[in-house]
Amino acid sequence: MLERLFQKIFVSILPVEDGHEVLIVALKNKKVLYKEQRHFEGSEPSRAMNRYIEEAVDASPIYYISTINTQAHQGAHVGCSNNGKTQHSDDTRVSEVCRNKKWTLYASLDDLHSLTYEYHTVGLDFIFSPFSVLEYSFVDKIKDTFALYAFSMPGLFTVAIFDSGRLEYAHHYSHDNSQVAEDTSEALAIDFTSTIPEEEDKDGLINLDDIEGLEDLDIIDDLDSLSDIDDLNELEEVHEFSEDMPTSEEKRLSREHSMIKENIDDSAEDYQHFNYIQKTLHQFYSMEECGNRFVETVCIADSKGASEELKRYLEEELFLNVLVRKVDVIETINALAMQEEEGL
Repeated sequence: MLERLFQKIFVSILPVEDGHEVLIVALKNKKVLYKEQRHFEGSEPSRAMNRYIEEAVDASPIYYISTINTQAHQGAHVGCSNNGKTQHSDDTRVSEVCRNKKWTLYASLDDLHSLTYEYHTVGLDFIFSPFSVLEYSFVDKIKDTFALYAFSMPGLFTVAIFDSGRLEYAHHYSHDNSQVAEDTSEALAIDFTSTIPEEEDKDGLINLDDIEGLEDLDIIDDLDSLSDIDDLNELEEVHEFSEDMPTSEEKRLSREHSMIKENIDDSAEDYQHFNYIQKTLHQFYSMEECGNRFVETVCIADSKGASEELKRYLEEELFLNVLVRKVDVIETINALAMQEEEGL
């Protein structure tokens, strides 16, 4: 009854590099009465932005305010065994939401509380995951296309592999806390998981803190035995066949990777995204669940519309079929809020 008398107002807030974008859409009987988008300066919500939102929602008792979670500790996993507030193995408390009774979105409770406090003046009704934006952008493909799906916006890169609507693998890369290896041989050695990074293998490394004196180093005795140049030459020959030396294949991959980095003109971000996709594929192929399947298609939801170089190199270097869709993130947040409101 109220819906017939009052308009519904949807407010979407998107943090951007130089401030915030705010989109306001008013509906009545599913018809758009007006739509307006404004930009506000400042890394934190300004008084002007809060006042603008408050004045907009004053027009109706039915309104919904939404934003996107851009924080690092979030992700997705297969299944819906734990729906609610759970604790991950790294002692991080998370909130989980089941999707289609098949897979789960999760996010750090601390991050969600931080976002709620940041927008406490106007209040938040929905906080959407980047995986929700990814899912919405390729809803027509995910249900029947085995592919790697990615969502890109400044500060984050979210990837997921779906097969006939089933989530196979997911990872959320945050640019602030992710280091990109400079060559391929280093990248292949890094183990990425969809949730908790494994402890780094330290076998074979010398910990200087554990050495009480130089007499503990057996290598000192070896160096004392090198009495002439011939011994040094022999040492060099042995070194050439050491397992620590890169193989010819690793050198080739390293050269190719360096060429890719040099030729991607659209800044280091495209090179970073190329690395993320490559690492995701290597991780998926190393999993038992992969089952000897190979990803042939990559679908990228690009918020900047500048992925042509990335597309070209994915096609030429990794032999992938690549689909790039331009996505308006703030419009997508608004559409997701409308979907959620219908389900209430």
